[in-house]
Amino acid sequence: MEHLLESLGRNMFAIFGLLALAGALFMVASKRAVHSVLGFLFAMLCVAGCYISLDAQFLGVAQILVYAGGIVVLFLFVVMLVELTKYKERDIFQNQSRLAIVAVLAGVGAFAAVFRRAFFGAASSDALVLRPELAKGLDVARQNAQAVSRGLFADYLLPFEILSVILLVALVGAVVLAKTERV
Repeated sequence: MEHLLESLGRNMFAIFGLLALAGALFMVASKRAVHSVLGFLFAMLCVAGCYISLDAQFLGVAQILVYAGGIVVLFLFVVMLVELTKYKERDIFQNQSRLAIVAVLAGVGAFAAVFRRAFFGAASSDALVLRPELAKGLDVARQNAQAVSRGLFADYLLPFEILSVILLVALVGAVVLAKTERV
């Protein structure tokens, strides 16, 4: 029974992974910005499905909340606020789809060649290993969210804060780019 569940998890991971790649290809190949954002949303939801199929429910839900919920809404606001019809450069975005598809396919090929063993080989034995003083009184297999939060806010607090500043700068940059000049 356990072997059957493991095989089902691997199959679901592969299915969600292929669907995420299809969503990313759709995002890159789409000629309309709104369709690209919807392709990105589909890809992020499929990545969440990959996390859930790997029994990382916390990361799956965080993926849905942060990317599918927050980042996609931010992209939609930027797409709605910036009208590409006003700009002469809009044709630049329409003619890059062939090059983008070739670049995505090359990236997927490189990803598959390099990381094939990591995905379909033996699982890492120290994926969520915490320092002994942090893991005291915690069952990592059952308390996934607590293990991630203890590791994140103990050992990786500085990178977490740097990432939040980078996201804030991206948000301010998107608002500045989307803002129209008032005369």
